[in-house]
Amino acid sequence: MSNARSDTPQSADPIDPIAELTIAASERAASQALRAGARAPLFTLSTFDAKQIALEDVLEDGPVILQFRRGSWCTYGQDGANELALAHRDVLALGASVLAIEPPCKFSPTNDTSSIPVLLDVDMRASRAYGLAFELPVSLRERYTRLGYVPPRDGKPETWLVPLPATYLLDRDGVIVLSFIDVDYRNHCGGEQILDALKALNTRRPTQPHGRHAAP
Repeated sequence: MSNARSDTPQSADPIDPIAELTIAASERAASQALRAGARAPLFTLSTFDAKQIALEDVLEDGPVILQFRRGSWCTYGQDGANELALAHRDVLALGASVLAIEPPCKFSPTNDTSSIPVLLDVDMRASRAYGLAFELPVSLRERYTRLGYVPPRDGKPETWLVPLPATYLLDRDGVIVLSFIDVDYRNHCGGEQILDALKALNTRRPTQPHGRHAAP
């Protein structure tokens, strides 16, 4: 099991004031997000072309990699999406599936260079279930709106949630065996790290099926 986390910025521009505000706001969520050893909440989400995909169904075929993204409005997230796309064929060869999850955006969805399904996390239900939702500072909300971010509607006008990017590897029983959560959204989980974790998982002895539970 592995919990990868960085609580301090590792990017080339650590003094970016926008990043600093966002990092500070997301630290609590990062400390409470699901980690390796936890059972992953199940969910059913739709792709941008309205095809529904249930995590429980995908787990029937083997391990699953979940990549929670900030959304297609975030250019930093594209780096992580591209790296996972480059590793996608190797992931499939190792018997695993990949699902990308991101909130709605006014603009076009993330442009994957592979066939990775991108699921629309309406109202951030999945992100909340995994503990990845945090309140964006008021001073940044107009900026995010201009970029195309659509905050979830939950009947509370003062609430303005955004997702913390994260990458999880789930075994076929739905248990998290790798979690990568970084408070600095400019960082991402590398393809080699994902493949190494998946290879290590494949060397483990098969476990008995466990009961699964749905996200609230």
